[in-house]
Amino acid sequence: MRRLISIIAMLGLMMAMAGTTSAQREGFIPVEGGTLSARMDSAIRQNANRGRFWTAYSFDVRPGICIDNEWNGNVISRDDKTPCHTPNVGVFALREPGTGSVARVEVYNLDRRRQYSGYPVYWLGRASNNESLDFLKSLTSQDQEKRPAEHSVMAIAFHDDPRVDSILEDLIRSSSNQNTRKTAVFWLGQTPGHHPFLGELVRNEQENLEVRKQAAFAIGVSRDRQAMSMLESLYPAINSREVKKQIIFAASINHSENDAVDFLIRTAESDGDRELKKQALFWLGQKAGKRALEALGKTAESNDADTEVQKQAVFAISQRSKDESVPLLIKIARTHSKPEVRKQAIFWLGQTGDERALEFFKEILKQ
Repeated sequence: MRRLISIIAMLGLMMAMAGTTSAQREGFIPVEGGTLSARMDSAIRQNANRGRFWTAYSFDVRPGICIDNEWNGNVISRDDKTPCHTPNVGVFALREPGTGSVARVEVYNLDRRRQYSGYPVYWLGRASNNESLDFLKSLTSQDQEKRPAEHSVMAIAFHDDPRVDSILEDLIRSSSNQNTRKTAVFWLGQTPGHHPFLGELVRNEQENLEVRKQAAFAIGVSRDRQAMSMLESLYPAINSREVKKQIIFAASINHSENDAVDFLIRTAESDGDRELKKQALFWLGQKAGKRALEALGKTAESNDADTEVQKQAVFAISQRSKDESVPLLIKIARTHSKPEVRKQAIFWLGQTGDERALEFFKEILKQ
């Protein structure tokens, strides 16, 4: 047993040394202290009035978080065929000289080399979840002009801690900073089980419009199997056109492809609001597949549909591949009963640069 304890202690020491070596290799300045707060205070004193500087520490990262690995920027893994996880992550706070007030917060992959804007980095080691979450929560109430709040919310969401969801919900309920609330809404949507909460935000006519739209978006991008059915149930209950547009967009990016296409087709065919029909047609045009193209063609070729809606359908068709769009646009340009719709089809044919379009233009110019 003693030998096992010794081995575990040695492994812990080696891991700590590896972290210190990494920090020293990057030119970080190690800071001593019993707590994260004490180490922060020590870094502020060490830097004195020498200019801006970073304080940085590592924390326990939630599984599935992927930061600055294969992509340029901070992203969360969608748990597709190649799920991603970045275990070695740091919270970096850019501080003003003298006061040490936080001007900026970033979350960086510690295994990636970077210049950190040329400012010195004071390395505070590993923080406990309690220390890190308390520090980040304190930043979420700062002035928007200082801009640390939104990235602090993102950093909170990255922690492997059961309190994260309740912290995000509290921020959504109580923060006076709407951008902070929107950020919390987005990250809350990345974990399953929060659609009832997000759905209430979308439904609430007294809620901030941008927060409602962000809640709809968060439902749409989630991988939860119930996301699409939630969006479909919300749509008829909403009065705001802007929120409805966001639900349409959220449906268009949802991973439940067949259900999303069904919803977009129904909206394009039956919604009484011209702008919403056009919105559904636009996003339907971004969808691959025979059913989506057939729905667009049906709307564009109908003699009874609203002319502006038909012109939107023609535009949506033009966004498809040339093999799909050109034959249908030529058909509409030749046979549609409305001159405005034929003109729209001809215009978009002219943007394709396709030989079939050129032959069609030669044909009509000879008439």
